[in-house]
Amino acid sequence: MRIGIDAHHLNGKPQGSRTYLLQLIRALAQLIEDDDELRVFSFEPEATRQLVDGSHYRVFPRTAKIRLPFVVPVLELVHGLDVFHSQYIAPPLSFVPEVVTIHDVLFETHPELFEGAFSKRSRGLIRRSAKRARAVLTVSEFSRQAILETYRIPEERVIVTYDAVDHDRFRPLDPPPIELLKRYGLDRPFVLSVGRLEPRKNLERLIGAIARLDGDVTLALVGVSDFRYESILEKVDALPEATVKLLGAVPDEDLPGLYNLAEALAYPSLAEGFGMPVLEAMACGTPVVTTKRGALPEVGGDAVLYVDPLDEEAIAGGLTQILADTGLRATLRARGLARAPEFVWEDTARRTLSAYRQAL
Repeated sequence: MRIGIDAHHLNGKPQGSRTYLLQLIRALAQLIEDDDELRVFSFEPEATRQLVDGSHYRVFPRTAKIRLPFVVPVLELVHGLDVFHSQYIAPPLSFVPEVVTIHDVLFETHPELFEGAFSKRSRGLIRRSAKRARAVLTVSEFSRQAILETYRIPEERVIVTYDAVDHDRFRPLDPPPIELLKRYGLDRPFVLSVGRLEPRKNLERLIGAIARLDGDVTLALVGVSDFRYESILEKVDALPEATVKLLGAVPDEDLPGLYNLAEALAYPSLAEGFGMPVLEAMACGTPVVTTKRGALPEVGGDAVLYVDPLDEEAIAGGLTQILADTGLRATLRARGLARAPEFVWEDTARRTLSAYRQAL
């Protein structure tokens, strides 16, 4: 079986779908047998080759209006592919069975959290991709149910292949890399937040919650500015300088260290198809404050502290509990370290390979 994967997301901004693609390709490369072949298509094959092993080829142009309907089908024929795997949007015409990963349909179920134009465009393209694909992969049972309810496609075509975590990187570090504190200007205890700066992450309420805490605690925000981020920055600017630190997109190699050094991860999201930072924090033994929205309970189980995301005071209360109660911290750490190994990329890759064969 010759598998083609649209990996242009690897040349894009840091986000969960990029991590998924990177780790999936790495795991697939370790699993495929002699009679299988993996071909990776991206905008910058030389750069992509530095990230993952495999046979790399260029897909072009960057504009999807030309690439998807005209270039990708030709590449399928030229490369003799047996199956083609896309994320979210598959080509409208294909000469081989299509598999598409739809991480979530929050743009359908929670349109108020997205840009209007994005939601309208995505609804049409992703709906078409879901209905045409031989197999639709998604990363949680929550997302699977939402896809089934929204797109009305046969249940057997929608398959859960859970996100996972790289346990070689995300683990307790002894000693933790304290040099990162100086590098990022973190001179007092800090609560970590990881994710793009956009409405769905509920950062305005989180910033307000941090401002309510007694004691010297900093909120360290890791993530790039996305859409409708201006009000988040305004809220940061209104507080004393040390209250919130905007760290931006930190290098991949620094992130496990920041999890290890943090007092807690705060992830009060309003909606999630999975919630990868919650799993990364648990794998590092970092206590987590999050919500019961979307797929987050599937990830956190009983290993995290849940709060009401719409109640700023409740978020502050949850953080206060974790910061003050050493027994609770120890319990959450132990439960997180026990639960995180349930999510491994090899399992994700095995289920994905099975879906490819099912699609043939």
